[in-house]
Amino acid sequence: MKKLLILLLVSMSLYANIVVDIYRQNGIGAVESYIKEQLQSKSYWDEQLKKSDIRYGYYENLDSLLIANKKAKELTIYKSEKSSLELLAKYENVIVGADGDKFKEGDLKTPLGVYNLRKRFTPKDQFYGPLAFVLSYPNTYDKVQGKDGHGIWIHGSPLDGSSRNPMSKGCIVLDNDTIKLLDKNLKHKKSIILVSEEGMQKVEKSEISIILSELFKWKSAWRKSDVDTYLDFYSESFKRYDGMKKRNFSRMKKTIFSRKQKKKIIFKNINISPYPNESGRRLFKVAFYEIYKSKSYKFKGNKELFIELKDNKFSIISEK
Repeated sequence: MKKLLILLLVSMSLYANIVVDIYRQNGIGAVESYIKEQLQSKSYWDEQLKKSDIRYGYYENLDSLLIANKKAKELTIYKSEKSSLELLAKYENVIVGADGDKFKEGDLKTPLGVYNLRKRFTPKDQFYGPLAFVLSYPNTYDKVQGKDGHGIWIHGSPLDGSSRNPMSKGCIVLDNDTIKLLDKNLKHKKSIILVSEEGMQKVEKSEISIILSELFKWKSAWRKSDVDTYLDFYSESFKRYDGMKKRNFSRMKKTIFSRKQKKKIIFKNINISPYPNESGRRLFKVAFYEIYKSKSYKFKGNKELFIELKDNKFSIISEK
């Protein structure tokens, strides 16, 4: 039944005639192989993304996208709907921290990067307004760079109406009417914020096509225990969430892959975000829900890759 359902869904796609012919001549196994090949093909993703709005990334599982421009002191909110982004609001005169990326506790800077809205809560101190959202700073990539600090929020203004410093200690500060309106218009657990210094560089569709095709090539090498191809996707400067560098990571993976265990690997709800940074590198955060099963290990949960796009290939610089 499952195999017939797969065939039915695929036969309704852009490649219907091809898929039906493959099935007719070689069976369902050949169809599955063909699908895997297509997912590793840039041309396949070029076609799939033709009508998609990917100027700020590719999102399969997102409610709202927030974009903060520190220099312009602007916060823009988009609703993510299927393959499009709908502009909800643009707020000006937003209070942010000092110029530049955050590295140390107390440097008064709002960090640059991609962050989840981890928690919504009511601050105990009236200075922070009626509500606040906690950002996921420091994230995995921040930590492997040695960045520290905590308590980066999006929050409101003093409830007593008193004036405050025109620069925050690193948070993003909105007036109270604005943050209440923001709260009504987003599901914070399915929202992210991109924080840039001077505005986001638009993403090209070809960049997303490359990332998606490379992601499935990486997955294929992993599934087949092709350790050389798999490790070739990792930067020489790679550092895992726990600080493990590529040399030890490679040794560990070679030991695991040498067992040649059969693996089941599924990626769901893929979100790809451009990652703002001061160096001008084309960095992206690739997040997805992973289902992994082998004889010796099972895992279901969220996965994060931080990658650099260079020479039509992605290179993994950090992972969790």
